[in-house]
Amino acid sequence: MLVCGIDIGTTNLKVALFEGGGVLRWIRTMATPRTRDAFGPVTDAAVLVGLIEDMIVEGWRELGRPEPIAAISAAGVGEDGLYVDASLVPLGPVIPWFDLRASAQADELAGAEVATPRAGIAMEPTRTAPKWLWSSRHLPEQVAAARTWLCLTDYALARWADTPFMSDTLASRTGCFDAAARQWIAPLLAASAAPAMPPVVSAGTVIGTVRGAGLRWSEAASDNTLLVAGGHDHPVAAHAIHRIATDARVDSMGTANVIYGDAPSFRVTGYDPLISFMASIEGPGRVACLGVFEFTAAVNRFPGGMEAVRRVLTLPELPGKPCATAAPSFVSERHLLEWATMNARMMLERLGGYGVPEGPIFATGGWSRSRALLELRASIFGQPVHAPEDKELSVLGAAMLATTAAGGRATLNTPVTVVEPNETWRRHYADVFAQFASAERDRRGQSA
Repeated sequence: MLVCGIDIGTTNLKVALFEGGGVLRWIRTMATPRTRDAFGPVTDAAVLVGLIEDMIVEGWRELGRPEPIAAISAAGVGEDGLYVDASLVPLGPVIPWFDLRASAQADELAGAEVATPRAGIAMEPTRTAPKWLWSSRHLPEQVAAARTWLCLTDYALARWADTPFMSDTLASRTGCFDAAARQWIAPLLAASAAPAMPPVVSAGTVIGTVRGAGLRWSEAASDNTLLVAGGHDHPVAAHAIHRIATDARVDSMGTANVIYGDAPSFRVTGYDPLISFMASIEGPGRVACLGVFEFTAAVNRFPGGMEAVRRVLTLPELPGKPCATAAPSFVSERHLLEWATMNARMMLERLGGYGVPEGPIFATGGWSRSRALLELRASIFGQPVHAPEDKELSVLGAAMLATTAAGGRATLNTPVTVVEPNETWRRHYADVFAQFASAERDRRGQSA
């Protein structure tokens, strides 16, 4: 049985074909296509879907398999989406999550009477809701013509099935979804000028089968090819890791550094400056706890920039001596990486307060390829870091969801490297982290 996983990332688009048991047979990576409108960067969803179709057909033909793909699922960016008409045709381009054009609208919603911690996430410009409000004021004709709004990560599947839907882990990223109750917060939707919402479904739900002509014409898919809801890329990667360790806490290091853990369901009653809450990839009865640190944004403030950091991460060991303090002055690449890891440890330690079990730490994402960085993080965390050899865990997690929906057994058969702390560094960083954590608590207390 052949299944397809798709990962629509901020930087890259990946399409991969797997045997039903999780064995990678083909993968291709391309830059996520971007253009610009009058306000900033955007994505043309129709172009993106066409590119995904071409990649799927290319891979299927290269494998030379006679049977069509059994099931397809997608993971990807959390907040990006588009207004569509009754035929699910895009009415305009997709505003990416990192675009800040809706900053004023985010402040407006954050200060509104309907703002509530039940949403599990603070309202700020990267959320979807401020962009809905911005669009209602700047693009009223587009909004008025819309049948509904679809997440970019879900869009290809919705278009192929001719069925609108929204994955629950993506609904959580809008800023208007109660993850514990698994329902929309109606007053927030109204304040955000939100369009009509499609049905919200859990990861692994079969949306339908391929009805679109492109994939069926190529014979890579048939009218029996299942289309399976996936969701936000970081939780979908965690879903793959949970096949190895069900209580794993995940350190996902990409454009953003995301700390992820699942807790027994609880009602969110207050904002946490370190952790946000969303629907769990593992379904009802759980709430996902996420800490997010904008790693790439921090790197871009460093004088040497991303290229300098990349060069350091190719080394077998980080150069220089451990920092004496954790002040964010970034005097070296090592100091920047130490400061980022201190932030990650604060988020990891916060998970336990919400019922996330003290399971092993698993690292994934592009930066987890650097053993030097993993040794640093293990030393600052004060415990081993487990690194699966397979680094494409978002696309693999999507394929696992497709496999299960098609009746197969989803497994993750990949070697795992355990990176231990450098004991000398661990003792040093224990003292530095205590200073860092105390300073951060004071800072947040003063600004509260």
